[in-house]
Amino acid sequence: MKKLTITSLLLLAVLSISSCVSSSGKDNETFSYPDSKIWKHGVYSEYEAERYAGTFDGLEVDLVYSKKHNSIFIGRQEDDAEKGHTFDTWISMIKEPDKTRYWIDFKNLSTENAEAALQCLDSIMNLHNVSKRNFMIENQDVNTLKIVKKFNYATILWVDNIFYWNNKTKADSISVCKIIRNKINELHPDAISSEFTAYPMLCDSFPEQNIHFWDTPKELNEENAAHTQMLCRNKSVKVVLVDYPEPIDY
Repeated sequence: MKKLTITSLLLLAVLSISSCVSSSGKDNETFSYPDSKIWKHGVYSEYEAERYAGTFDGLEVDLVYSKKHNSIFIGRQEDDAEKGHTFDTWISMIKEPDKTRYWIDFKNLSTENAEAALQCLDSIMNLHNVSKRNFMIENQDVNTLKIVKKFNYATILWVDNIFYWNNKTKADSISVCKIIRNKINELHPDAISSEFTAYPMLCDSFPEQNIHFWDTPKELNEENAAHTQMLCRNKSVKVVLVDYPEPIDY
């Protein structure tokens, strides 16, 4: 009887630990994908944010951090901060910001400014009562994204496609995939992203990853719509950025 009691206690302990691990795993889910894979690309003004937030489940925006202002601005380079278009104002134009997902292309995020920039983002997120599970932050640098992970934001590892490498170094697809795999193994990102021309290489080589595509054909016509639909139907593809005025069925 005594042995049975000890065994039972051990079993309960194991179950208790398993329960804690499971609960912790849920808490560590850093991003919640919406229903639609088709997100709006390049939402660069406050008015576009207001317009498209109710139309698309997800919005992509380029941001820069200004050390001078200790604030985050819409733009592609740090000088864009002087135009005064803050991310705070941008997101304030969205009526229900917690119902939208955000792909943040943080253009000048680096190991030097990431701590300060992400503290600013935390403040904006808290001010507008938006969950961190609504944000994904994209960058090329593994070490920078490691800091992003410490702030509990989901990470998108921007990867070059074979055409980029061919133009620069004449590298073959095996070499490119090896470089990408090494980065993935070091970072364990929540997603990887590239130009749409990297399909199907990324889907064939990294089917276990959440894959995002951008720079897709801009004009909405039958051919381009069919291409977007083809991307979305691949189970590894989680987001396709489009310049279309509204999502399309897939």
